[in-house]
Amino acid sequence: MSPLIRVDAGWILEIQTRVAPLNTPIADWGALDAMARRHMFEQPYEQPYYEEPAARAATFLHSAVLLRPFADYNAVIGWACVSQYMLASGEPVSPPKPDEAHRITGAIRAQEADLRDVARAIAGWR
Repeated sequence: MSPLIRVDAGWILEIQTRVAPLNTPIADWGALDAMARRHMFEQPYEQPYYEEPAARAATFLHSAVLLRPFADYNAVIGWACVSQYMLASGEPVSPPKPDEAHRITGAIRAQEADLRDVARAIAGWR
């Protein structure tokens, strides 16, 4: 079983500084907090709701695209978080085709892909 890795908003901001232009401001601090905390959601008795690393990683992209915590580059930052989270979980991912990442991101924006769809895609790219 993969380790349960927990990250915070600082981790996301560190990734943002690596993948987005330096002048990309935070548009919504509450959305950033939600993006950071969502992967840690727990059921009663401290059991993680999102048991698989791909499901926890999917929360970053899904939240970034829908909540738009940054003024721009939300999808880029969300994807970078997915990549880093999966790498830290010992399950690096790589979409088989470059357009797969764009397709799922567009489906999230159009609200045609939910978190389960994103998690399935990420799990398939291990």
